[in-house]
This record gives sequence, C-alpha cells and structure tokens, in this order.
Amino acid sequence: MIGKVAAACAALLVLTPQAAKAQGVDAPEGRSALHDADYPGVIGLGIDARDVARAILRGTMTLPVTRPGPMTIYFPRWVPGHHAPSGPIARIAGLAVRAKGAEIGWKRDPVMMHAIHIDVPQGAETIEVAFQYLSPTDPKMGRIEVSPEMIDLQWTSLAPYPAGYASRRMTVQASVKLPQGWQFATALATDSVVDGMIRFKPVDYETFVDSPILAGRYSVRHNLDESSGAPVTLAVFADRPEQLAASPAQIEAHRRLVDQSLKLFASRHYDRYDFLVGLTGKIGGLGAEHSQSSENFTVPDYFTDWAGTAPSRELLPHEFVHSWNGKFRRGADLLTPTLDAPMQNSLLWVYEGLTRYLGAVLAVRSGLHSVQDGLDNFALTAATMQNRVGRQWRPLLDTTNHSIYAEGAQPWPNWQRGSDYYLEGQLIWLDVDTRIRALSGGKRSLDDFVRAFFSVEDGSYRPVPYVVDDVVTALNAVAPWGWASFFRDRVEKVAPDAPLDGLARGGYRLIYTDTPTAFFRSGEAQRGVTDLSWSIGLTADKGGTVTDVVWDGPAFAAELTIGTQIVAVDGQVYDGERIRNAVAACKGRSQPLTLTVRRGDAVRDVRIACAMGLRYPRLERDPAAPARLDAILAPRR
Repeated sequence: MIGKVAAACAALLVLTPQAAKAQGVDAPEGRSALHDADYPGVIGLGIDARDVARAILRGTMTLPVTRPGPMTIYFPRWVPGHHAPSGPIARIAGLAVRAKGAEIGWKRDPVMMHAIHIDVPQGAETIEVAFQYLSPTDPKMGRIEVSPEMIDLQWTSLAPYPAGYASRRMTVQASVKLPQGWQFATALATDSVVDGMIRFKPVDYETFVDSPILAGRYSVRHNLDESSGAPVTLAVFADRPEQLAASPAQIEAHRRLVDQSLKLFASRHYDRYDFLVGLTGKIGGLGAEHSQSSENFTVPDYFTDWAGTAPSRELLPHEFVHSWNGKFRRGADLLTPTLDAPMQNSLLWVYEGLTRYLGAVLAVRSGLHSVQDGLDNFALTAATMQNRVGRQWRPLLDTTNHSIYAEGAQPWPNWQRGSDYYLEGQLIWLDVDTRIRALSGGKRSLDDFVRAFFSVEDGSYRPVPYVVDDVVTALNAVAPWGWASFFRDRVEKVAPDAPLDGLARGGYRLIYTDTPTAFFRSGEAQRGVTDLSWSIGLTADKGGTVTDVVWDGPAFAAELTIGTQIVAVDGQVYDGERIRNAVAACKGRSQPLTLTVRRGDAVRDVRIACAMGLRYPRLERDPAAPARLDAILAPRR
C-alpha cells in the first residue's frame, strides 16, 4: 500500500524544482532541473584494475555530447546504502578531460566538490574523462578495497556522470581489465570477454552503480536457488584457497536462507541475485546491500571455524533482506533521482531496524544460527541498548542523522549514541511482532505485514517509496491498534529504558550472569577485545588499549578514556584473561581493582569499583508468558 505522500515523492524523481513546488513538494536546495528525457547516447566507462600492487585503478569515461557550451560532470556523492555523502572524491587524481583529441580545461565547483565544470568545444561529439582512483593502502587512510588477492570494485567510487539527468535515464556500458587469471562475480550481465577485457551489457546508471564487482585469485561458486527462474548464487572469494572449503551442511544452510526468505516475503525483486562474499583479513570488513547482489566481507575462517564464528553469520541474512527492505521498498526521503541529490534518513529505523530484526530471525530459521545463538543475539542487543545511557537525552530518531554529520570516532559513544537505529530498531520490531501475535491470539504475526508490504509489484526492482503512514496503515490491516502513537513514543521521544516489552511478551527476560554465552565469547574473539561493559564499564583490546568506556560507569568514575593503555592489573602485566579473572575475584568485596594505566607520557594507578564482579547478558525463560520468541524463530513450513 502506497500512501499519497509516497506517491508524490515518487513523482518528484523526475520533476524540476518548479514542477515539484507546483505539487506542494519542495525539491532540495541547489538542485539543477532534471531533463524529462533519456541522456542522448551510451556512456562508456573503462576501468583498468590490474595494478593491485599499488591499489591504483585507472578509469576512462567516454561521454557523448550533442552541443557545445558549458557542461557539468559529477562524481557520486550520496551513495545509496551508506546513508551519508560518502563518495570518496578525495581519492580521484590525475583528472584530464579531452575533446577532439585535445585536452581541454576543467574547473572544480567551489561548493559542490564532487562536480567539475567544462566547456564542450564546437564540433565535439564525445568528451573523454580520464582519472585514477587511489585506493587506500593502509587502514589509517580508510577501508582497504584492494589486496594482492582480491578487489572490491565499487562503481559509486568510479563512475562519473553528466548533470541534469535522472540516474535511471542514463545508459552505461562498462568494461574492466582484471589481473590475469582472476575470477569475478557481479550482478551485471557480461557481454564479452576478449583478451582479458570484460565487457558488460549496457544498463541504466541506477542499476549500474548498484552492481559492484568482487574479483580475486581464489574463488568458488555455489548455486543456492535455480528453481524459480531468478537464480541465487553464493560467490565466495578468499585470501587463500583452503579458506574456501565448505561442508555440504554449511552450503545447505545458505540454501535454506534463500528458501526461508522467499517464504517470508512471497516475492522476488531481482532477476538474479549474487551473494558476493569475501573471506579475508586484508580487505576491510563490509556489509553492503544492493537490489540484485550484496557485498559481504567477513572473517577468513567463516567456513573453517564454523563453531567459533556465529556472530558473522548474521551478515548474509541481513543484506539479503535489504533486497526487499531498503532497495525495493525504501523510505521516501532516501529515494533520490541522482547521486548528487541529498538524502534524508528519518526512516532508517525501518530500513535498517526492521532488516536487523528479520536478519536475526532468518539466521535462525535457516540454521545459520542455532536457536540458542538467536536467543543470545537478542540478549546482547537488549543489554547493549539498555546500557546506552545517551538515551537519556537523544531520541532514536536523531540517531538516523549520525552517518550524515559524524566525523571520525566518538570519544564517548555510549553517551553520544551512534547508529542505534539498527539495534534499537531490532527491539522495536520484536515488540511489534509479539504484540501482533498477542492481539490476534497467535493467528497473525509480523510475517503477515512483511508479506503484504514487500510483495507488491513482484519481480520488479524499481524502488517503491513509503512514509510512516504507509507502515502504520499496513500494520493496522494486519492487527488494528495504535501503531502511530506506538512509533512516536519509541522513535521520537527520549526514554530511560530500552524497549524490552517484546522480550517480555516473547516469554523471556534479560538477566546477567558471571559466565558469557558462547555467542558473546565468539564476538569478543572476532573483535579482538575483552568486553567488560556490564562489569567495570570498559572494553580493551589485546594490548590493553581501552576501546570503549561506559559513561557514568566505574571506569568513567576512575577517569579512564578511550585510548588509555592498561599497563598492569593489580601489579601484574595486563592481558585479557588476567583482568577478567581479577574482576571475577572482586565480586562482593569493597576493595577496588587497581589498574596501572598510561595516557601519553603520564602513568598512574587508578582504582575501580568492581564489587559487581563479572556480568554478561543472557535471556532467561519466563514460564508466566507464552514462548512467542520461540515461535518467531521457528522455520516456516
């Protein structure tokens, strides 16, 4: 169901600012009018990605032109799925523009730094724009995208386009040169492969930039669904060939992920779908959604240490859900006609929060997580949000702006809050699910809302926008109730406590014990930290450097900060097991824990209250309430 406001937003995609105002909707400030026509000709883009040793990608765009005079060319700025103006324009170098065989001048826009202005000379039929993309070679520069074994090639970093045309009204034909012998995977359809040059079939720019390439030396493909006419493939790349080894049971769990997702959504919004999976310790971690593929960079031992990497197995369910929620159905203020038009994030608690919830549920329904893993996952989410003291001043809605304005790491993330719309959104949607089940006497659930809301226009992957009223209307069709005020209270208002009603109604309560769950311990190991957030209020890495401090917690009272190094614990050299044992021994005693810490050149002893001992979150079954959460996690038949 698409409300009137959502329909107006859809129309805005092709309106000039003047036409938009005539319909009562303002276009973003500073936007040039868009032509209500297709761009004349096919834009060519060639990328030479063979220089993996220096992580330099070389690009050439060939742009047909029809008349002389001023012209503006953009590099992508607002990247779908990043929820921020994250286009890496500072990595573009060696820019040169040519026409009729001669170089012509260009000038960067003084305000919109992603835009360059040129003058097309008389008689020119094409413009050629050459550039290099200088990918980071050290994590301090940004996420590593290129290694000697693998490349994550993202068109949103590499694909300039002419101003004045909607993305879906420009046609692009791309080609790529990869290192010899490398394999690749992408949602783009291949036209030809000649002498190492991979040429893709022409496609509209919107689809093009939504179709990254993963390539590498070592890869394997698994077919997950071939029965529907819309095949799904698991394309796995790794740093070393032995990391590709997967058991039949592991691959079968991924097949069940597709099966359970299709049973949930009762629709497909892709012609084909490729999970692009990188098992790597060299390329930076990432989960990125696309309509017909997803980028999933995770731990190298994803398959080979299956028992120890449970937290990493929620990534693929999450990104697959985004094919329906976020890519096909999208918050209206996130749906823009070009990559230079600013996005707004007010509905990320649906886009990401609902996806986080459904991803956690599908991980269990598919068998990627055990039921116990699923319960432990919800326990960790609930405890993290309950411990987020910044909820005293900052409503969840304001966290949706975090990606737009945040720069660098936060000194006090527990107080400042970050992208909490993920985890808190997960709890809100659990509340919705259990409430629907309670209201309907178990006859209906959130699954019914999901099916109705996302199954419209089955087979299409052109985005369909929504606003809050659309969500409320669809929920009321499943289970009439005061959903509008429910969301206002939980999204727009501050609250001292996390929304844990869904857990209680689901038959569980959050408790703390002195023993971590296996799921929690695996997460610690993958992050390389000792997490004492619910004990003395700090987290530290293997070398003792503090990576997080809970605002107003014991470590905060001792004036510890992120970046402080713990040198010793009660007079003995720091290690994770030692501080954990020391906190355990503290339980019930009045004598504080003594840490020797260093910050800059200053070394001092601090004393931290630790009478609570070790505390780790888990869920405890409440027999007084129906086990609705168990029913939620059960596979669909």
